[in-house]
Amino acid sequence: MKLKGVDGMAARIVLAVRESQYIGPLLHYVHHSNYGALLRVTAFSRLDTFMEFMKGEEVPDAVVGDPAFIEAWLLEGKNAAPWALLNEDGKYSGRITGSLAGGTVIDKYQALPSLLESILQLCDVKRSKTSIAAKEATLLLGVVSANGSSGKTTVALNLAKQLGGMGLSVFYLNLESVDSSGLYLRLPSGGAHGLERLLYELKAQREEEGKDNAQKLQPGRYCVRNDSVRSDVFRPVENLKEMLQMTQQDAADLLELLGNDERYDAVIVDTGSLEEERAKAVLQHCGMVLWVLRNDETSMVKTSRWLEYFGSPHSGLQEDIGGKSRFVLNFAEEPAMNHKPVPQGIRLDGMLPFIPSWGLHHGELCLNSPQFLEGIQQLCRGIIEPALPRVFTGSLYE
Repeated sequence: MKLKGVDGMAARIVLAVRESQYIGPLLHYVHHSNYGALLRVTAFSRLDTFMEFMKGEEVPDAVVGDPAFIEAWLLEGKNAAPWALLNEDGKYSGRITGSLAGGTVIDKYQALPSLLESILQLCDVKRSKTSIAAKEATLLLGVVSANGSSGKTTVALNLAKQLGGMGLSVFYLNLESVDSSGLYLRLPSGGAHGLERLLYELKAQREEEGKDNAQKLQPGRYCVRNDSVRSDVFRPVENLKEMLQMTQQDAADLLELLGNDERYDAVIVDTGSLEEERAKAVLQHCGMVLWVLRNDETSMVKTSRWLEYFGSPHSGLQEDIGGKSRFVLNFAEEPAMNHKPVPQGIRLDGMLPFIPSWGLHHGELCLNSPQFLEGIQQLCRGIIEPALPRVFTGSLYE
């Protein structure tokens, strides 16, 4: 069946995955977007109910599912519809053989619009791209802190993971001199040109042909996919000198390149010290700046002083830093009466809990705390969903 657009008949898709929590965001997004006029999705998380449905007389236009579901269905011999495997962790990156040969492979965890486009192609859909409303511009979100040991990187990584898990296409960019995200992430194997090469080519194009041509570079050639935070990332730069020599202009060009890449809904930028040139580029060019505060007087005072400075002509920044700043209190302990007074001009947009176990067991545990993730979800709902009203699913909050 070929769809003719929003006025034509919707394609009937069967989705079969083992995780029920995967289904909710996808159905919510379909229902509340223009894809609702193009797709009718029947979803299953149990093999027995999926198999019972597929034994019926109705033949769907496409079947998409986890390998175990697809293989069981193919063994029944009633595979008249086109089908695709949902690929997880790159298991089916090569040629598929055996009982699963002959199908299409679709990455399971990617931005929902991209996933649905792949499903539409599976149905041999021919329609105008204009039938799907264009998304808002990529959100550049800088995560900063006025002092060290604020948990800034933990917050940035959990933000990236949360948004990626909701179906958004996310890039996590670490601009610290020494990339501390390696304490939390296990990077996949495989080659990529890397941030060092990209910075070199950005600078070369700026010097030789002009800044505008730098946008022709494709970030995908230089990054890798990290499923633990459901985001694209650069491998940590091994040569510290490369990062120390990165100028404010270099960082600005990098942010512009990522911000102009239509594949990304959000770029989460993790920064180092506010004195660094890279941090100034983040403050200047990011559409939103999230300040991570500790629950102590030092953090409050330093944050207030930095905001005062960046709002003055002496800082050299042209943007209204205060207007695009948001604030989250990390390591917040109960009861609330123990929280330090917040300085004038700072309004907390969220609070993240203190997790005692992290003092003994750090690393990947920082990406898997239910309490912390709940706080991150609430923060996303308060500050990020309004900034991405046409691509943010919001379904995890229902």
